[in-house]
Amino acid sequence: MKHRSAPTLLLPAALTLALALAGCAANPPTLSQRWTQLQQAQPRLHLREAAHQLGVSEAELLASDANWQATRLTSDARDIQALYERLAELGRIKAVIRNDDVMLERSGAVTPARRDEQGRVVPGTGLAGGPIDLRIGGVQWGSAFAVAQPGRDGKTLRSLQFFDQHGQAIHKIYLDNDEHIAAYERLVAEFRVTGQPAPLIALPAPTQPPAAVRGTASAADVAQLRQAWTKLTDVHQFPRLLRELKLSREQALQLIGDDSAWRISAQGLQLLMDDARARRQPIMAFVSQGGMTQIYSGMIDRSSNSGAWYEVLGEDFRLKVRSAAIDHGWVVRRPTDHGMVTSVEFYDAAGRQLVNFFSRRDRGQPETAQWRRMVEALPRS
Repeated sequence: MKHRSAPTLLLPAALTLALALAGCAANPPTLSQRWTQLQQAQPRLHLREAAHQLGVSEAELLASDANWQATRLTSDARDIQALYERLAELGRIKAVIRNDDVMLERSGAVTPARRDEQGRVVPGTGLAGGPIDLRIGGVQWGSAFAVAQPGRDGKTLRSLQFFDQHGQAIHKIYLDNDEHIAAYERLVAEFRVTGQPAPLIALPAPTQPPAAVRGTASAADVAQLRQAWTKLTDVHQFPRLLRELKLSREQALQLIGDDSAWRISAQGLQLLMDDARARRQPIMAFVSQGGMTQIYSGMIDRSSNSGAWYEVLGEDFRLKVRSAAIDHGWVVRRPTDHGMVTSVEFYDAAGRQLVNFFSRRDRGQPETAQWRRMVEALPRS
């Protein structure tokens, strides 16, 4: 007896599509799969932009272990501090600090730290005053990774990446040479999380309200601020003064008086940087993120507008600022043991400081008269 095959059941196209959609709903693509699809569509997309498009934090994206080799490192504050203190073992590196509106990138080698008789790091050694100049204070570390990713030149790009408890990047260190790969691998092996890492759970992204401002200051408050201001002997005492008086930074600048601080227009940033380039005025640029501050000291060789960004370049240095993010600036003149020190600070519309500039000067030396003239010429607002 011949066996007849079962008749083929032809489903209407609409029913076929409905079943397919039902299957996708029951088994939605994982974050890893979504990232793979995104990279295939946009192979040059940076991690930060990819995370934004996928609706997750950078740290969560790395933890999904999709396309890059991401090794979880211990995020204990003491271990991270110890890791930073050993960056000299890596030779030439590139250090990057950024947020949505500003990025400072600096390349160079870290020299082993030397300490003076009081136990302080000697400027120009370690992470103080050298090419990789950092200030680490009050950082709430959340996670850390050693990342190996495909580079644009076909080589593997190796980095150490550090994030806060919300999964937002605080700082990134890239190996910028081929001679110290073994040293990099040794550090990764020493600081990696042993065993199965706990699932990474990033806290919800914090809201970004305007900088907290106390109620209207009284005449006594203003008098106290101005008296304390005259007693400053170092620029680093200003943040402590703000905490003691419970003032926001901008509120203090508004109250201190026009002889010590005045507001300038957003255009002042480009005018100042272009002028510094033309006059060969050395600068210091400070950019902070999540308790980490990175500093550049040196000359500006080039500056230009590139789309939505204004870019400043120097030897082994790059600063990018999203032009539309700059709302206004302040010129601030603070007394020190070595005379007045003048900074130029720029803020967004919510009152968050984005970048801060000084005249580069040797320790104990006054700032240049040229810097003061340049600052005085900036348009006020």
